[in-house]
Amino acid sequence: MSKRIWGLGLFGVGGSYIFLASWLAMWWIAPIWRQTPPAKFEGTIWAFGGLVFMIIALSVPVGFVLASVGMAIYSNFGRAGWKLNGLLVAGLVILAASVMMVPTMAYYPNLFGMIGGAIVLLFLLTLWYWARVRIEVGSQSHLADTFQLFSYICFYLTASTSCAMLGNPYGGLFFPETIIRDASLPYYYSMGTKVALYLLLGWLCNLISQFVRYRVTFSGNRPDEP
Repeated sequence: MSKRIWGLGLFGVGGSYIFLASWLAMWWIAPIWRQTPPAKFEGTIWAFGGLVFMIIALSVPVGFVLASVGMAIYSNFGRAGWKLNGLLVAGLVILAASVMMVPTMAYYPNLFGMIGGAIVLLFLLTLWYWARVRIEVGSQSHLADTFQLFSYICFYLTASTSCAMLGNPYGGLFFPETIIRDASLPYYYSMGTKVALYLLLGWLCNLISQFVRYRVTFSGNRPDEP
């Protein structure tokens, strides 16, 4: 079996696991968890930390590792050398582990401030180099570049809204008593919806950018398959 078939197979398994467990199954399971007191699930496969919970919890870290490794194999990433291969594997392992780490119940306003400042700086630098590449190198597709820029903006808005929702010193989800006192829970729900919409638009714009760039680059002049 060729490496490309192995890569597609891993991508299919990982993608299916994420899609079926972390999204599709939750349409059926989430209402059950929401409408049933947790005490009734103790000692069953539906309990917190039980079989069903772990299958869903592992779907994202295991799924994206399999899908990413599959696409790396499919695209002959292995030819890049052991250093880049090692970087890919180490990065995937660290990110997968971070998903499964249990966070501590603490509030770190200084950390929110530092991360927020870093995100702003990285966003502005990204815009700077995006523009410099267009000036110095040119572009095969201004449409692809435009959607790429929109994706950057949407991801920045996602980060900014998440920071306001979680790190707000006047409320934030760490201070539920303040939210209840000020009757601001609907406000935080709406912010969560905005985060989801920004992410949706960001990924959509990024996909359109990749698709348009692919079509422009290889239309009528696609190289032979490796």
